[in-house]
Formats: sequence, structure tokens, C-alpha cells
Amino acid sequence: MLFDCGRSCDNGDCENCDEGIEGSYDEESLVTMVDAETGEEYQFVMVDDFEYKDQIYCVLVTTDEEEPEMVITKLVKLEDGEEGLMSLNEDEADEIYEEYDRLCTEAELEDEEDFSDEEE
Repeated sequence: MLFDCGRSCDNGDCENCDEGIEGSYDEESLVTMVDAETGEEYQFVMVDDFEYKDQIYCVLVTTDEEEPEMVITKLVKLEDGEEGLMSLNEDEADEIYEEYDRLCTEAELEDEEDFSDEEE
């Protein structure tokens, strides 16, 4: 189950998520990724997902650091047929982060319009 934390992410920095991201998620949103080079495991919360150019991307926020960091990964089919998450390569990362920023800005504008409509 994917969910949107409802907080705005600005230019790839998810500073707003440091307000209690720990414990504000359900077990289904936890993701553990393993660094292929070091074997080190990292725990994330999946806070959002979006489609761009026929590819699904997942927005993850770290859970085990003092200052949470946002990471965007892509959903891929693994060799065994299961779905998995893969890090973005350098060539696509800038474009994908820019698209997510655009989507966040668009959502904020829609929220502001909805709020102003309620006030009238």
C-alpha cells in the first residue's frame, strides 16, 4: 500500500518529513534496500509514487537518520518475475527529480485553490 505523507518536498529535500516521520507509517510502507556493492541495508518509508513516461517511480524517505532524506527509485520487474525497486542512474535522476518537484508544486497549487474555495 502506497500513501502520500501529505507534506511538501522542496527541490529534492524532504525537510518537512522530519516532523515525526518515525512511527507515522504502517508496516506495508516499509522498504529495505541493500547496497549491491557493500551489502549494507537501508530502511525507508514509501511516502508517494507517480508515473512518468510509462514508468512507475516510488518516493522513499529514510527512517534511521537524524535528518531524513528523500530518494526516488523506479519500480522494475526482477528476473524471478517479482517487482522490485532500483536506484536511478545519473542520466535519469535529474529529470525524474524535476518531474516530482513539478508534481509537488502542482499539488500545492491545487490545495491552495481548494482552500481558497472553502473560505468563500
